[in-house]
Amino acid sequence: MEFVHNFFDSGNFIPHGHCYLWKPELVGLHILSDVLIALSYYSIPLTLVYFVNKREDVPFKGIFLLFGAFIISCGTTHIMEVWTLWHPTYWLSGAMKALTALISLYTALTLVPLVPQALALPSPAQLEAANEALQNENAERKRVEKELWEYKERLEELVEQRTSELAKTNDQLQQEVIQRKQSQERMGQLLKEIKSANQELNDFAYIVSHDLKAPLRGISSLSEWLLSDYADKFDSEGRELVNLMIARVQKVYNLIDGILKYSRVGRVSEEKRAVNLNDVVKDVIELICPLDNIKIEIANELPVISCEKTRMEQLYQNLISNAIKFMDKPQGKITIACIEENDYWKLSVADNGPGIEQQHFARIFKIFQKISNNKDSDSTGIGLSLVKKIVEMYGGNVWVESEVGQGSTFFFTFKKEQQISTI
Repeated sequence: MEFVHNFFDSGNFIPHGHCYLWKPELVGLHILSDVLIALSYYSIPLTLVYFVNKREDVPFKGIFLLFGAFIISCGTTHIMEVWTLWHPTYWLSGAMKALTALISLYTALTLVPLVPQALALPSPAQLEAANEALQNENAERKRVEKELWEYKERLEELVEQRTSELAKTNDQLQQEVIQRKQSQERMGQLLKEIKSANQELNDFAYIVSHDLKAPLRGISSLSEWLLSDYADKFDSEGRELVNLMIARVQKVYNLIDGILKYSRVGRVSEEKRAVNLNDVVKDVIELICPLDNIKIEIANELPVISCEKTRMEQLYQNLISNAIKFMDKPQGKITIACIEENDYWKLSVADNGPGIEQQHFARIFKIFQKISNNKDSDSTGIGLSLVKKIVEMYGGNVWVESEVGQGSTFFFTFKKEQQISTI
């Protein structure tokens, strides 16, 4: 035990300089080297502390301080090397080295977990690239800001220009409103005038019906009485002349009646209701009562449409009557049919009569236009124009397809959803 105590007792050791044989040049070399190393070690922590204080955003400040403590302790061990050249205080020197070892070990253990975080930090090249990208982005932002400013100025000009245009447009609209108001007032006045004219026309139609048809009926009745009461006093030529007068009176009567019917279409209306055209056609056929050599058939089911029943009766009566009147075949055939087409009903009345030349297709629908040269015919030239007026009143179209010698087919259309307009 005494040996161990004496071994660790620094008093039993000679100064460290003795190891260098106290050669001045060798001792001086170690002293100078250790002093310079110590001074360098001491300056590095000062620099680190200064850097950390100036850069508050620097990461891992704790490791910088540990490095400073580690470097200071390393520098102190070199100072102890100089000290022990003359003073054998090796316990103190060992304690300093032990402290340095502890600080070094703690620093090493602290540094290891920080390596992944340090590796994750951007490299100078990455930072430079990011900085360059930021500069480019900043330049682009300034360029966009400049363009936005120019666009803002342009937009302000456009807004000012548009405001001026809107002001002008508003003035024009106000003028148009005034003109439209004046037009509406004028239209109201015209409607009153039209209403008055229609009333006058109705009154005129009544006068025509009463004051002209009544004398015609009287002339017809007197002519028939003459033939009946004085038949033995008339020769054949006289009877023929009286019959001709009766026919002419009937023709004028039919003409007046046709004009009245034509004038009333669109002005005098009855209640619009659902009308079954099959029933209408049957009633018309029963009213006309065609001869046995005329066959009338309904080829397929006719639709039910919303309309005025009287108008449909007039329409079919005129078409069927014309087909019968001008039939030139021993066995006449009239076919009534219907085809559904999109939003329309396409109806037709076909016959196997003499047919119509194409050049007359449009003319026959005009009032008072006839293609028959028979002076004895009771045709007034109003029937087809009346048909055209009725069809167009319901928003439809009417036309004819015909071949001379083969017959004619009159087509007309009605909307499935009727919107009746008034004339």
